[in-house]
Amino acid sequence: MEQPRVERLGDDELDLIRPLLVDLHLAEQPHYADHPQLSRPEVEGFLPSVRRRFEGENVVLAVKDESRKDRVVAFCWCVLFDPGTGLEGEVAEVYVAEDHRNQRLGDALLRAAIGLFEERGVTLGYVWTRAENQAAVRLYEAAGFQPTTQLILTWYPRDT
Repeated sequence: MEQPRVERLGDDELDLIRPLLVDLHLAEQPHYADHPQLSRPEVEGFLPSVRRRFEGENVVLAVKDESRKDRVVAFCWCVLFDPGTGLEGEVAEVYVAEDHRNQRLGDALLRAAIGLFEERGVTLGYVWTRAENQAAVRLYEAAGFQPTTQLILTWYPRDT
């Protein structure tokens, strides 16, 4: 069988994938019952054009030590970016110093992160953690994040 010819689309051709993106969205949304089920016109109306480049923003939310304002005792690192399909928000990291745990700092940080997502109009927000990290899972679920049925696969470059 002959290999298909794969080509990189030019900037002026990026909208050629728009009909397929709409089809993809319509085909996938039934798998997420808690997500609004949109009609084709609704998907076409909200789906922006794909752009060649996009920019992101790091927002770090922090709690400082009350006695030493130069010391952060907990933080939540959020990444905001729009790959061309709407603003996405990722909670990249949440960490509370060991001597400041059990003071609901993680809850406060995640409430602030969700507030940031709402303020900025994030269309998809997510967080990654290990299933066995039950403290993190409880924290994220309490903030409104829900498990998905997606399988996440990771690719790493081979050592050369």
